[in-house]
Amino acid sequence: MTRLLLMLCLALCASCATTAGTSSGKHAAAASRESSPSAKSAVPLAGTSTLAKVEAGKLLRVGVAINAPWVMHDKNGELFGYSIDLANKIGQDMGWRVEFVTTSWPRLLYDLRTNQFDVVVSGLSITPQRALLARFSQPYGEYGIAVVMNRARYPKGGTRELAAASGKRIAAHKGTLTADVVRSRLPRAEIVEVDDEEQAIEDLRAGKFDGYAAEAPTPLLLEKIYPKQLRALSGDPLARTAHGLAVRLDDRDLLDVLNAWIVDNKAAGWLDAREHYWFETTEWASQL
Repeated sequence: MTRLLLMLCLALCASCATTAGTSSGKHAAAASRESSPSAKSAVPLAGTSTLAKVEAGKLLRVGVAINAPWVMHDKNGELFGYSIDLANKIGQDMGWRVEFVTTSWPRLLYDLRTNQFDVVVSGLSITPQRALLARFSQPYGEYGIAVVMNRARYPKGGTRELAAASGKRIAAHKGTLTADVVRSRLPRAEIVEVDDEEQAIEDLRAGKFDGYAAEAPTPLLLEKIYPKQLRALSGDPLARTAHGLAVRLDDRDLLDVLNAWIVDNKAAGWLDAREHYWFETTEWASQL
């Protein structure tokens, strides 16, 4: 996946502005609040809840699954990405150490429910079906799901025409909402769930798939990289998805803290700044 992501990054506009200075400026007031004596002098929690355990050990275990650019490995094999930034900022603001536990997309909620970690911070889409298995925070971001096609196999037509076409092979990342959306919105297509995103793109270029479905901005970036081979479909996205943090169903107190963190960091501009950094600039390409 590393080679593919590097190419995706270089395809972005090199003139995108950095937001580091702006982000630090917006958080001056927030930082002073977080370090205030009143915030640190709260009575310690008692009991056996997840939040009480996290507070007692000052450790938050975070479940993640690879999903670029939310969760990736850098050139040294270390985790980085938008979701990694979110989890580290939660730990920094709350005075908790963060321990990342990597799992697969199909096992993500199962591992949460069996106490392999305390919270999912991994670009996880909120759905009613998943809400039967975990308790979600309020959303912190929204993203469109779109399709990029092999030009030779599908030279013209947009999303609407694709939905009416029969026999098209569309790949999607296994265990994600994207795969479910494609199966629902493209009922006449053959949906192929894949584990390796980089290999899926190579197969798409080679014509083994007609298209590949992914969350924005991946489809448009692939068109920029391979303009003669691939094209992102025009028209409305297949769907829009909202991402949230997820905890176990009985962890209401931990969820209250996470929701408050989202509200605070939205108001301070930190979430917008990080989203801009990961989805609109190329500054992180050097880490691949």
